[in-house]
Amino acid sequence: MDEDRLNSPSTSAVVIDVLGHHLHLSQDPNSKHLGTTVWDSSMVFIKFLEKNSRKGRFSPSKLKGKRAIELGAGCGLAGLGMALLGCNVVSTDQIEVLPLLMKNIARNTSWIMQANDSASLGSIEVAELNWGNEDHIRAVCPPFDYIIGTDIVYAEHLLEPLVQTIMALSGPRTTIMLGYEIRSTTVHEQMIQIWKDNFVVKTVPKAKMDIKYQHPSIQLFIMELKPLLKLEGNLQNTNAPLLSSGNHHSETEDDLSEKEGVELIAPVADMKVGDWESRRHGALAARLLKDVKIS
Repeated sequence: MDEDRLNSPSTSAVVIDVLGHHLHLSQDPNSKHLGTTVWDSSMVFIKFLEKNSRKGRFSPSKLKGKRAIELGAGCGLAGLGMALLGCNVVSTDQIEVLPLLMKNIARNTSWIMQANDSASLGSIEVAELNWGNEDHIRAVCPPFDYIIGTDIVYAEHLLEPLVQTIMALSGPRTTIMLGYEIRSTTVHEQMIQIWKDNFVVKTVPKAKMDIKYQHPSIQLFIMELKPLLKLEGNLQNTNAPLLSSGNHHSETEDDLSEKEGVELIAPVADMKVGDWESRRHGALAARLLKDVKIS
């Protein structure tokens, strides 16, 4: 293992200070499931939140009461960070990981509630969610204000179900925040392409991260759905979005002080969309069109 790693998966517990609280995360080094390890990108993500929580979009005053869902929560660190900032979080994973996830969340929220500064704590609950499972997606009641995930992309076959799940959980103002460690150049390139095909993608600059909690191979991305509608016959306007989703896009640019990586192109042409997904996109279009005035 590299000397600059943030966590050793061979240990049974991780302790990290976040927003004035000591979070204790159990992990299972003997498990065959990847979700039972506190991966480094989750530590980079939560310390990024802490560093940028004094003002702006990640301050408790802005996040209080917002709904967030964590995909592939694993040991639950990233979701706990959002809850500490006031969000109402649903931490999700596969059924095999839920016992450890529930243990970590119950223990840490109990300690936080006993602390004298627990007033800003949101809520956090656990739910099973297999990507692409329509019943699981309905059960968590989308859309969400924030969709988060850390180290949830490591194989090519996960890319399409992950994007489809994110789309199904999103509304017109959803912010998607993903932490990711590059392990395969091939998977990374395919991931970036499918993300750019569907989202406005911004990479968080290293200056925005905690100086101690960063790693050369770990990147944080903040994304939003492209404000384009897929019209009958694949009619497209590649020069500008068909509809505006309000001031949410400009807010992202101001907070990150970044202009790179923003391009408006059509969604993946060959993505298969079922009847349920089509109805969801129709509802999304209706919500967007409700705010459009035609003169």
